[in-house]
Amino acid sequence: MFETGGGMAVQGQIFGGRYRLVGLLGEGGMGQVWEAQDETLDRPVAVKVVSLLAGGGSRGDEARARFLREARITAKLQHPAIVTIHDLGETDTGTDKVPFLVMELVRGEGLDATLRRGPVPLPDAARWGAHIADALTEAHDAGIMHRDIKPSNILITPSGTVKVLDFGIARAADPPVATADRLTQTGFIVGTPQYMAPEQARGFPEPRSDLYALGCLLFELITGRLPFQAPDAVGHLTAHLTEEPPAPSSMAPGIPPAWDDLVLTLLRKAPDRRYPDASALAQALRRLDRPAEPASPADAPTRTLAAPGTSPPPPRAAAPGRSNASTGVRRRTLVIGGLAVLGAAAGATAALWPDKHPDPDRFTSRGTTSVAFSPDGKTLATIGTAGVDAALWDVAGRKAITDLASGSGISTVAFSPDGKTLATAQVYGELQLRDTATGVVTAQLESGYYVQVVAFSPDGSTLILSGGSRPWLGLWNPVTPKPTAITDIAHGTTVLALSPDGKTLVSGNSDESTSAGLWVSDAITPGDSRTSEDPPLHERRLIQDYTNAVAFNPDGKTFASGGQGGLRLWNTAPDHTVTAITADPTSALAFSPDGKTLATAGKDGIRLWDTATHQATATLATGAFAAVAFSPDGRAVAGGNDDGCWLWNLR
Repeated sequence: MFETGGGMAVQGQIFGGRYRLVGLLGEGGMGQVWEAQDETLDRPVAVKVVSLLAGGGSRGDEARARFLREARITAKLQHPAIVTIHDLGETDTGTDKVPFLVMELVRGEGLDATLRRGPVPLPDAARWGAHIADALTEAHDAGIMHRDIKPSNILITPSGTVKVLDFGIARAADPPVATADRLTQTGFIVGTPQYMAPEQARGFPEPRSDLYALGCLLFELITGRLPFQAPDAVGHLTAHLTEEPPAPSSMAPGIPPAWDDLVLTLLRKAPDRRYPDASALAQALRRLDRPAEPASPADAPTRTLAAPGTSPPPPRAAAPGRSNASTGVRRRTLVIGGLAVLGAAAGATAALWPDKHPDPDRFTSRGTTSVAFSPDGKTLATIGTAGVDAALWDVAGRKAITDLASGSGISTVAFSPDGKTLATAQVYGELQLRDTATGVVTAQLESGYYVQVVAFSPDGSTLILSGGSRPWLGLWNPVTPKPTAITDIAHGTTVLALSPDGKTLVSGNSDESTSAGLWVSDAITPGDSRTSEDPPLHERRLIQDYTNAVAFNPDGKTFASGGQGGLRLWNTAPDHTVTAITADPTSALAFSPDGKTLATAGKDGIRLWDTATHQATATLATGAFAAVAFSPDGRAVAGGNDDGCWLWNLR
């Protein structure tokens, strides 16, 4: 039976005709969790008694019906980091009808108990956070929000794995329509004020509200305190709505800048300024979790440049990604007219070792996965992890000009040949043309496709779009702007380069699919009447290997490719003979304007290569780097990693 007013179950009670309560495991504002014995299957289970929804009357009946409906949806979630729901039902106590859930019984400790002992080690926080993000990815893909990510809803098993509890319960208790007092009903707040995103506090949660809550939880895990201090629920809600959170490193010693960047990105007030989704967050957390191995003395660089006044930071390795089993980095590289304007990957902190040579300048301490110079070399575009923190920089003044990030984040950028226009694409298809000097959007179009690469033709008259797993290639008029041709190709495209004369297209795929590889074809032109209904372009696959970067030499006679199998140099025609330069996995690459030097980025740092002798001539930095680009005058190299964007002056 239930105690009067308390809605409490008692030991020995049987729920659903088969679940005998054995012992109370815990209780909170929503009800109790009991260890129980499933007498039908003879196994231990956990039974959550949701006393919050006890009671009669039409409102109680409606609330319980909504809870059972939502619980059935949530029960479809099957993921190692989500507690499995076995059964659900209602128990009639004579005076109350009380819903209950039957779940797998998981032994472990709640994060609330863990946090009572203080902050956790950073590797644990990164690993647990990634597992929680994995669970959120599974739920969000199924259209389910958690709405109450907090320490007591996270269980750490004895083996160190994570289990997320109570998916869908907060949603089930939420009113079906917005009201003036949407935050409260049936006597409780939908969500927990200490972890509640601003838009959720206003009554309009979305999937990235869960990411905000996880940001609060990560802040607490690494500092031992919440991002905002307040005496009551109203104070916490007010802080989430109006105050800027402090950097975690200002609250606790020894927290690296990369952690500040990640947590503060999650705690941004506007949802579209956070990570685009839980999957992107999981990748970012895994990059923080894996330490990189220091460079071997046998691989000592010819010359090495260092960040000013720095000692080598603690190295971390690249995260495991879909693109490359060896380096674990995701890449996007775009080359126009032989000059690399975009080289991208998700790398990690590099150890920059002191030397007598000039120190590199540091544009930003935020993680950088893509860099691109304007044709005049006066402006540098950078893209951060998952497309956030995209910006234009004044190279001479070493200062930010324009913030580019918007919506779901920038996937790729390209400067027009005259440098007056910047094309920025989002993965979900929106393409914006901006004035490079001001950053103001001058035109916008919806491609309707996943866009991962964009390039201007050498004369600037055409934009070439492609990307993702769907095999397509599109031409757009950047003046109108409107499509002029769309065609099917034989493979998805994650990297693309156009020859200086605009006649040859080299493209590659770094996804784990049968289309992974390097492809060469004749480029389509604006005059083509080809449509998606026509046969695919005639293409030749040169290698079947994850390809992360491609670039044409400015002389048009050779092009380079980089990927899991290393760095290769190819003749353009007629037989595309190849020379293997190094077997080290390569994430991004760029030719110097005179074509005599090739810069590469990867897990072993940024290197310079002589294109005639195929020998390494310099190592600018060691450790994992994600992006690299030559300045148009060949006097500088820009590189990006999880610690920021760097610029090396070569002479």
